[in-house]
Amino acid sequence: MKRKKVPFILAVIAFLLAFSSAGYCNEKPTCAVLMFYPDVASTEMNEGRYLSEQYADILSRVGLFEVINHKEVTQKLGGKKTANMNQACASKDCALAVGQLLNVDYAIYGIIGHIGNLSSLETGLVNVKNQNETQRAVTDFEGSQQEFADAAPSENIKSLFGVTNLPEKRATMEEETVSPPEPVVQEDQPAKMTQEEQIVEPVKSGKNFYIGPRIGVAATNDGIEIGGGFEAQFKHLACQFLMNMDGFAAGISYYLNQEGNSPFLTLAGTYYDTENHGVDEIGRIYGLLLGYRLNINDHLNTRLGLGAGYVNWDQTEFNGKGTKDKDEEVIPIFEVSLGYMF
Repeated sequence: MKRKKVPFILAVIAFLLAFSSAGYCNEKPTCAVLMFYPDVASTEMNEGRYLSEQYADILSRVGLFEVINHKEVTQKLGGKKTANMNQACASKDCALAVGQLLNVDYAIYGIIGHIGNLSSLETGLVNVKNQNETQRAVTDFEGSQQEFADAAPSENIKSLFGVTNLPEKRATMEEETVSPPEPVVQEDQPAKMTQEEQIVEPVKSGKNFYIGPRIGVAATNDGIEIGGGFEAQFKHLACQFLMNMDGFAAGISYYLNQEGNSPFLTLAGTYYDTENHGVDEIGRIYGLLLGYRLNINDHLNTRLGLGAGYVNWDQTEFNGKGTKDKDEEVIPIFEVSLGYMF
């Protein structure tokens, strides 16, 4: 079997590193906190601004996202004509439209309501790329509006993201430019303690375990093979298994992002038993690939990977020279596959 040494392997890996470096460096997704909507004019718009700014400040300290507050939203949309620019969002569709204009990964919208001394803050986390609402939380509160404004943002973030402790505010942080809403003064009524908020179980953006069929094309400098099999993923780790009439291949991958588009690193192995140039050959390839998974929709995705592999092969029959060839070398390897995950 004819094989060639490949001096361009390092160039291939360098190209792939450049291709995936942007995804590896930008680990935090972007999230816009839109101005909260005062339900049925029961609160002033000033309260919506104040609560959304407090919310964005606390969320940025949690470290889950690169947070954009409503002031930055207004600035970024200043040159764009949109009906949503100067108003609060009260629905997923509104938040999705603004998120798409901002080109962010997530958007958070909120609705504020008051009935007497009962207040509530309902929020939703919208996945802009997948166009769905992934999580929702409601924080109910009994007390003055001032107490509600101070407590609701942090308690809602705990509910929405399932966190228990929030980082303290830095002493050097600038003071807020928007004043909190005026408290409602109740004569001869002492301030009431905060009620334990009702926590709505968030709707998670996806399961931790996924499985589905996968078909793919694998190539080396010696030829192209087509195979089918499956992929199973648990959180960031996944295993793939593909086979055809000549052999099989298996891989263990690590996805930088559990869901959606993501760079990945795969450790792969292949075994084949086939006839080449009139003689039977058995081979084993062990390789490393860097690549990128691109989501087509919520279930369908494609993987593109490039890398290098160590091949150990030998012939089981005599060649034209009356000998059996055996060889060990490094070759380029390539993967393109299509999967449907449940």
